[in-house]
Amino acid sequence: MSILPKISIVIPSYNQGNFIERTIQSIISQNYPNIEIILMDGGSTDNTMSIIESHRHHFAHIESRPDGGQSAAIANGFSLATGEFISWLNSDDTYSPGSLMAIGKALAERPHCDFIYGHTHLIDENDEIIAYKRSAPALLGVMKYAFLTVPQMSAFWRKTLYETVGGIDRSLRFCMDYDLFVRLASVTQPVLVNADIGNFRLHGSSKTRTMEHVRIAEDSLVQARYCRVKPGSPLFPIIRIFWLGVVAGLFLFNGSLFTRLSARIRNNMRSECS
Repeated sequence: MSILPKISIVIPSYNQGNFIERTIQSIISQNYPNIEIILMDGGSTDNTMSIIESHRHHFAHIESRPDGGQSAAIANGFSLATGEFISWLNSDDTYSPGSLMAIGKALAERPHCDFIYGHTHLIDENDEIIAYKRSAPALLGVMKYAFLTVPQMSAFWRKTLYETVGGIDRSLRFCMDYDLFVRLASVTQPVLVNADIGNFRLHGSSKTRTMEHVRIAEDSLVQARYCRVKPGSPLFPIIRIFWLGVVAGLFLFNGSLFTRLSARIRNNMRSECS
């Protein structure tokens, strides 16, 4: 147990009192022996902080004040982190049982690993599983041209690597993970662990539902930063189609292609009905 790396988890939060208790419980119930939990709240006006107060002894640091948005909160939390590996868990998402131990043991077995991730569930407001998203091996070309394949709530990375690539871009409101992970994967190959790690919650007020226009704009911005062939170039759609084909092949190979397609259809239908 002594060789398990210290993991720092930052929870950025703002008015998620309906879910944050479940987020916290998903971390502390695992009894991972070498963990640091940091809460960065943007000045919630709901019952978030009263819930946090009942768990204060589990936190290494708690603050609640206007913070400039989610990316700034995450960056500020990481600046306080003392763990060898870091991640953030949004205050409406959760970890699967045993996930932190699975990550810790995998890192202990791979002392040179700098960036690791696993599989993800989609869950609803009541913690019911909507879809199981089995991750595929991360390829840099796929990440750049066909968007993120590393699920944020299931990923952990070495803090020194995070500092080397320049950290979170505080200007981004939605795609800060996409931007960061492309930079991390440009330096080191992400390692896929065959374990269920994070649960991404879809609900009526989640950013996935309310900030789609921001996501589309920031996706294009990130691609313009890192893709050799830029959006707008006549070659860009051709290269993108190639990498989308690679994505489909990866998901077909790991048996999750049709699960993902059906989940996308159900999510679109839920969005239209909400």
